Amino acid sequence: MLAYLVALLCFVVLAVTGFYPVLVLGEHVSGYLVMAHATFAPVFTVCVAVLAVMWARNCRFTAGDWPWLERLVRRATLAQSAGEKPRGRNACLGLGQKVAFWLIIFLVLPLGLSIMLSMLPLFGTHGQEFLLGMHRYTALVFAPIAVVHAVLLLRSGAK
Repeated sequence: MLAYLVALLCFVVLAVTGFYPVLVLGEHVSGYLVMAHATFAPVFTVCVAVLAVMWARNCRFTAGDWPWLERLVRRATLAQSAGEKPRGRNACLGLGQKVAFWLIIFLVLPLGLSIMLSMLPLFGTHGQEFLLGMHRYTALVFAPIAVVHAVLLLRSGAK
């Protein structure tokens, strides 16, 4: 849970430093805000990687998550399924938390890689602009999903 709390703190700092200048001031991120953004980003990425390793087993999809799909597969294959029983309290209790968790894990890759690759001289000006745009739009998709996951986690009372 410590890694999640640190990631949540980093997410708040990254969201404020990334969205505030663009949405409120109408400017690009610069100065101390970009320095804070660049300082918290690697910490956030490491925390998400740690969470991916630690929570992946608890957040995997089981047959109980998709009963309609299980019935369809059972009907199509004529096989009996051994439904997995939920085991105690864990980080991902519901289907919404699991979907949000895996979306976060998959969106963190283009979010981080796009900005890191844009800093390398491998791509021309148009390539760097494309990667920066990719970073922006991925962040716009990532932010509400992260907020939804945090709200669902708080509502479930997972410890």
